[in-house]
Amino acid sequence: MDYLLQGGWVMLAIILSSVIAVAVFVERVLYLYSVSKNAHIIRKEMQERFRGLKVGEAISICDSHPGTASNIIKSGLIMAARSREEMERAMDDVAKAELPKLHKNLTILATIVNVSTLLGLLGTVLGMITSTSVLASQGLGNPQELIGGIAQALVTTAAGLIVSIPSLVAYNYLMSHADGIIIMIETTATDLVKVLKPSTVSGLGSKNW
Repeated sequence: MDYLLQGGWVMLAIILSSVIAVAVFVERVLYLYSVSKNAHIIRKEMQERFRGLKVGEAISICDSHPGTASNIIKSGLIMAARSREEMERAMDDVAKAELPKLHKNLTILATIVNVSTLLGLLGTVLGMITSTSVLASQGLGNPQELIGGIAQALVTTAAGLIVSIPSLVAYNYLMSHADGIIIMIETTATDLVKVLKPSTVSGLGSKNW
């Protein structure tokens, strides 16, 4: 509470930024975990189905495990009897809608990294202005107010860094995790296109669908 009072309204803004950062991080971790889990399940079970080219069963797997990966893969499976280009186009169209969801809200976290640092700098400037104003008007006769401005500068600077550094680490972690999931989905989709060649798929009986 003492630090909060020393930092003034700038500290309130920094604390608000930290709350938003934590909320975004928790939401993204939970979401990316569910997407990653879905992608692993789809990749594992699809690899088994690829060997037998049981397209109908593969579609059923996607329906049983709804999610980003299954939506993309299913769009390719539905087009399995058509040309390779049509399969790729179908998956690309769905991917354009699904994959950006992995990076949702990360711009908020990146903004907080910069804003919290700037708020700390702003607190530093305001604190130094207070100290210089006291020094100019009262000299060294009122050291308590002089030190109060310096304390505000130091506290807000530290608070800004305390928020921005973990936020930066969290942002990089989430970006890396999201990019890893995208690579996994793209690899699975590529394997699907290679295995389900039009000439092979066209020979599948209706029982597979």
